Amino acid sequence: MRRDLALRGAAVGLLAAAIASVAGFIEDNGSLSFAAATVAGLALAGALTGYFAFRGPAQAVRNVAEAAGHIGEGELALRVPDANGSPGQLTRAFNLMAGRIEQLFESVAAEHARLEAVFDASSDAMVALAPDTSVRFLNTAAVELFRSGMAETVGRPFIESARDYELDELVRRVIASRTGEASVVAFGPDRVSLRAAALPIPDGGDWSVLLMLTDLTEVQRVDQVRRDFLSNVSHELRTPLAAIRALVETMEDGVDAEDAPEFLRRIRQQVERLTSLVNELLDLSRIESGAITLNAEMVELSALVAESASLLRTRTEPAEVRIACESDPIAVEADRASLLRVVSNLLDNATKWSPRGSTVRVWMRDEGEVVALCVQDEGPGIPDQDLARVFERFYKGEASRSAAGVGLGLAIVKHLVRAHGGTATVESPPGEGALFTVRLPKVFVGKR
Repeated sequence: MRRDLALRGAAVGLLAAAIASVAGFIEDNGSLSFAAATVAGLALAGALTGYFAFRGPAQAVRNVAEAAGHIGEGELALRVPDANGSPGQLTRAFNLMAGRIEQLFESVAAEHARLEAVFDASSDAMVALAPDTSVRFLNTAAVELFRSGMAETVGRPFIESARDYELDELVRRVIASRTGEASVVAFGPDRVSLRAAALPIPDGGDWSVLLMLTDLTEVQRVDQVRRDFLSNVSHELRTPLAAIRALVETMEDGVDAEDAPEFLRRIRQQVERLTSLVNELLDLSRIESGAITLNAEMVELSALVAESASLLRTRTEPAEVRIACESDPIAVEADRASLLRVVSNLLDNATKWSPRGSTVRVWMRDEGEVVALCVQDEGPGIPDQDLARVFERFYKGEASRSAAGVGLGLAIVKHLVRAHGGTATVESPPGEGALFTVRLPKVFVGKR
C-alpha cells in the first residue's frame, strides 16, 4: 500500500511540474492570458487527479479510525468494510487484528467464567485481595459468610466486609512477607470456627493474595461424636464387666449355697447385657455398611404395630402404658423383619419415657409416594440441644444418662430406614412429648 501511495504522489508531483514548465514556456513566449488559462486548467486537472488518487486511502483511514474507536468502546465484533486496491490491504489487516482481539477477549472471558465456576462450586469461602487489601473477587460461599452482596464488597477494603481484625492482620502479613500462612479463628458474632489460609499469588496482577476460609463446625461436631462414642461405649462395657468381676470375686471368697443361684443369676444378667450390646454393635455395623439383605414384601403397618405392641407387653403392662394405633390400614413394600425392628425400637423408646397411665399414640399418613409412620409419647420431651443427636450411636442426653439401654436403638432405626430409602426425624413440641416420624416409600427402593 505504501508503494501505491508513493506512485500516486509521484503522479501528482509530475503533474505539478508539468504545470510549472508550461507556465514558464508561455511566459517566455509572452502570451499572458493564454498562460493563465493553461495554468488554471492544469491546476484543476492536478486537483482532480489528487482527489481521486487519495480519496480511497483517505476513506479507508477514516473507516479504520472509526472502527478503532468503536472497538475501544467494547464493540469487538465490528469490522471495516472491505475495499479494492491498496485501501483493501489496510482494512483487511485491521479486520484481522480486530478478529484476533475478539478471540483474545473471548478466551479471557471463558477463563474467567471457568475460574468463577470453580470458585462457586467450592463450599469454602474464597476471597481474592489486592496489595492494598481491597477485595477483587469473592465466591458465593464468601458472600454468604460475610452477608454482603458482591457489588457492595468488590473494590472496598477487606476489613469493611469481614469486620474481623484477626483475618485482616493475617492478610496484611502475607502481603508483606509474600509467604503463605494459616490459622484457626473464631469468626462473627456466633464465633464460628474457621480455618483461614492466605496464599500469595505471584504475577497475579491486582490479585495479590487468595484467602480461603473453611468452616470447621462439622469437623468439630464429628470429633465430638467420636469422643462421645468412645466415652459411652467404654462406660457401657465397663459397667457390666465391673459387676461380673465383683460377683465372681465375692463367690471366690465363699458364699452360702443358698445365695449361689442369685449370684449366678446376676452374672448371667450382666453377660446377657454384654451380649446384647455386642450384637447391636455388630448389627449396626452391618446395616451401615450395606451388608444386610432386605427381602421386600407388602407389609401392612397397623398389623406390624400390633405385633410390636404385643412383644412389649411385659414392659407396658406393669407401667400401665397403653399403645394406641389410630389409623386405617396402609401397606408399604419393605423388609418385614427390619420394619418390625424399627417399629419395636420406636415403641420401646416411647414406652421408656411415658409416665404411668399414659398413652403412646401411633398413626400412619399417606403422603403420596411415601407413607409417614408417627409415634408420639406423653413424656417430658427432648431438649432442643439433644434433638439433632438423638439418632447418633450411644448418644444419651443428660436426662437419659441413668435410664436403661445403651443408646443404639434409635441409631438402628435411622440406618434401617435409610436402607429402605426413607427418612427418620424427631420433633419435641413443648409440653407434647416427643414425636418420631418415619417416612417410607410405598415402592421398595433399597438394596435387595
